[in-house]
Amino acid sequence: MVSHAHARNRRERGAAALEFGLIAPILVMLVIGIIQFSLWFWAWQVGGHAAREAARYAAVHPCDSAGIQGTANDRLTGPPVDSTPAIGVTRSASPLEVGDDITVRVSFTTINLHFFPGFSAGVDKSATSRVENLPAGGC
Repeated sequence: MVSHAHARNRRERGAAALEFGLIAPILVMLVIGIIQFSLWFWAWQVGGHAAREAARYAAVHPCDSAGIQGTANDRLTGPPVDSTPAIGVTRSASPLEVGDDITVRVSFTTINLHFFPGFSAGVDKSATSRVENLPAGGC
């Protein structure tokens, strides 16, 4: 003879499995979303750091475009960068003078899990610094 308590436990186990089956996709999507956002935010921080470091270098060496780009490139090596970064340097004046602005823009694509359609995983950061030093004779 099967007791009523034992039969009820068997039915509840089936209900728990059904509830887990309904909730599991939402939980998995939430965890993957957290991971994707974390990767993008990490890359966003790295991009900002690279732009700031290159802008600091540009403040002292404004004529050295290769050095400015190299400084940014050195900071963009590693896991969050998934594509070749594009690094641009913009000077605010043609004959550059002390006190003029120089802007460094860094663009690249970070790791994309391709779980969310429409997510581009692109990072575009820029930093502006004031020229502090010019070589004798200018640039």
